Amino acid sequence: MNNLGAYSITMVVLLGCLIGVAILLARYRDRLNAYFGVRPRISRANIELAPGARIMVVEIDGMTVVCGLNKSGITALQVVQGAPHGSAP
Repeated sequence: MNNLGAYSITMVVLLGCLIGVAILLARYRDRLNAYFGVRPRISRANIELAPGARIMVVEIDGMTVVCGLNKSGITALQVVQGAPHGSAP
């Protein structure tokens, strides 16, 4: 019976901590978004290889990233430093 009491107290404390973290995240969401920020990204190309698999070329912060997307996730295949704006190829 003693183990059941300790288990119950542990679960209540854990649940309280989770609720507290959820409340803090909801309260400071705007500050967190401003700190980490949404960086500008531009999708340049999207090639469908098969159902559920594709390759995308995305420009993020002046770098070009070639990504492989499938049902299990995203993989960066190649990262290329971008050319300065206004330069001829």
